[in-house]
Formats: sequence, C-alpha cells, structure tokens
Amino acid sequence: RPSRSHHQSSPPFDQSPARPTTTATVAWADEEAHTHRLLLFRQLPLCCCFCCCPTKKRIHIDLLAGMSSCNISAPLFRVLLVAMVCSFSMVAASRMTRCVAFAGRHFHQPAFSTSPPHTFTTRLSMSTAATEESQQEQREESRPPQPNDREETLVSPWAQATTREGRNNKSRFRQHVNPLARRFQMETELPMEWPQGTFDDPSLPLHLDIGCGKGGFLLELATTRRQEQADVQMNYLGLEIRPNVARHAKGRVARYNLTGSLDFIGCNANVDLRRLLSLYQENGGGSIDFVSIQFPDPHFKASHVKRRVVTPELVVALADFLAEGKEVFIQSDVQELFDDMREKFREYGAELFEDTVEDFGKFLPENPIGVPTEREISVLDQDLPVYRTIFRRTGKAVEE
Repeated sequence: RPSRSHHQSSPPFDQSPARPTTTATVAWADEEAHTHRLLLFRQLPLCCCFCCCPTKKRIHIDLLAGMSSCNISAPLFRVLLVAMVCSFSMVAASRMTRCVAFAGRHFHQPAFSTSPPHTFTTRLSMSTAATEESQQEQREESRPPQPNDREETLVSPWAQATTREGRNNKSRFRQHVNPLARRFQMETELPMEWPQGTFDDPSLPLHLDIGCGKGGFLLELATTRRQEQADVQMNYLGLEIRPNVARHAKGRVARYNLTGSLDFIGCNANVDLRRLLSLYQENGGGSIDFVSIQFPDPHFKASHVKRRVVTPELVVALADFLAEGKEVFIQSDVQELFDDMREKFREYGAELFEDTVEDFGKFLPENPIGVPTEREISVLDQDLPVYRTIFRRTGKAVEE
C-alpha cells in the first residue's frame, strides 16, 4: 500500500477530523480504495460461497457492500474478514457432513471396478442402511394388517434366503433382526414327511439348539461325539431366525460329513416351535433329550425386551414336549439377559422345571456340555464371566 508517512500522527478513522479536500488527499483516497478492492477481490470467492447461506445472506451482502465502498479502515476490514471465514468454516463443515452422509447412502461401486469402496463411505452406508431397516421393521411391527398383506407374505423369508457364493466374507451376516416383524410371523417350509428323509434314524434322541447361529457349536459337538463317544447316538437340530445364516449353516453339514444326523432349519422359534416339535414326534421322531439356548440376542433397549427369545409361551412349549428328567441349558455373557431368562423359567415353569442351581445369585462354573460356542470362546479369552444354569423337567404335566 502507498506510504502514509505524512499521516503518521493522524488519529483513528472514527476520531479523525474532516480532511481538507486537496489533490493529494483525493489521490491517496483513490489508492487506498484500490488497495482495499484488490484485497476484497482476492477473498471474493470465499465470501461469495458464504453468502449462499440463506439465513445470513442479507447480512453479509450488506457487509460486502460496505467493505467494497471502502468506508472502513484496513484493520477493521481484516477483523470482519476473519470473522466471516470462521463462520463460513462452521457452516461448510455442517454442510459437508450432510453431503457425505447423502453420498454414503447412494454410494455404489462400479461393476467393472476391482478396488474396494472407501472404508469410511462403506461403513457409513452400512450404518445408514441398518438404521433405515430397523426403522422399517419398527413401522411394520406397529402397523395394523392391511388387506393386501397376504399377497406380500405368501413366500417364507427362509425360502427366499440366498448364500453368498463367490465372496471372501461368506461368514459375515447381519447380527440382529426383529422377530416381531410381520415377515417373521410365518411358518417355515419343511420337506414332506419331515423328519423322515432328513435324519437317517429319526427315532434317536434329539438335541435341540435354539438360536444356533452359523451352526459351529452343533457341528463341533456332533463331530466330537462321533469320534470320542461312538456309543452315544443322537440327532441334532438347530433353529435360526436369520434366513441367510440358517442357509449358510445348512450348507456346512455336508462338508463335516454329518448328513443324516444333523439339520438346520430357518424359523422363528417363538412362532413355529410347537408345530415343529409336533411334526417331529408325529412322523416317527424320537424324544427331545436336551435343549440348549446359548448367548441369544440381548435386545438391550427397553422397548425391545419383548423381542427376546425366551418367552412364557416358549417355556410352556418346551415343558409340553420334554419328558421327565430332560434338561434345558441356558447361558449368556449378559447377566441382565441371563437373569431375565432364568426368571421366566422359574416363574412360568415353576412346577414344570427345577433349577439345578437353587441360589438365584449363583451360576454353573463350567460348561456341562464340554463344547463351547464361538461366542463363549471369545468371552472367555477376554476373561469375562459367563452365566449358566440347567433346568430339569419335573414330572408335573402341563395344564391345558
């Protein structure tokens, strides 16, 4: 900027007396205005972007107009410009967050691309999709039935399940579903004359695992007993509500050479358990010898407690098909969930089941089956507690 040596002693702008109108003063004012305009033009793109904010548009247009008229001093100009830049940064960050979220929801990797999508965008898209699906399930749960609902639910969700062939992450599945959603209120599809044709000898005792997941526990248990306890012959049946997980588990049976003694069925145990056990016994199936419910979904939210697998109806259904002396094994690493399951068996099966651990505050120290689940191994590796107990069926009959 031009030298202001002849104005060194002049007071600030707001206190300076009126300057005489001379040729030198006018020339200096023109140069000062030109300098201010150059500085303004350098910052003009940034200022114009900020002026797009609809809530502050009028204020900053007036401010820019005032700066362009050069009626302010250079220090005040810099202060105002810094304030505008800081304010713009906060607005831009907020808008950028919304833009990234929008892009994440609509992010698609081209079919010809061999590189994986950006990690942050992929996780954001998965999180958004899971949230939207959860909200959709809650709307379905609360929405009353409509006249055309029957056409939408003619096909069982477990019949529509697909496996993830050709991918490296076959074992990655969604962890939670809403068992109260309308699409999970259907009966599952079974082969004709089931369990005939599924088990080589349906008359053998049955080990029922409710909430079997990917089937690792039953696969390991059946393999171990075949190798180490050849005299113990049993059939094994796993129930899983997630369609793709149930199909994945079913596909592992042949690889373990357990066809004919182990089967997995995709169903909602709270809806279809009584029908399945009735068909099993009516078509030549043996007795239900042992039931295991291990590490079920805790559904922590207070509004989701009703989604938990152990319900009064489930307790009564198990008591109806278990003979005297047969056992139900429950375990979890979430004490609140374990106490809830234990309380339901004690309350609704007070005379039907006997808790082998009388003290409500105590638990079984070891797994009585001897074969841990994948979840159990992970929890024990972190030195975390696992809460267990066994309920034994009494001789009292279930009242009609």
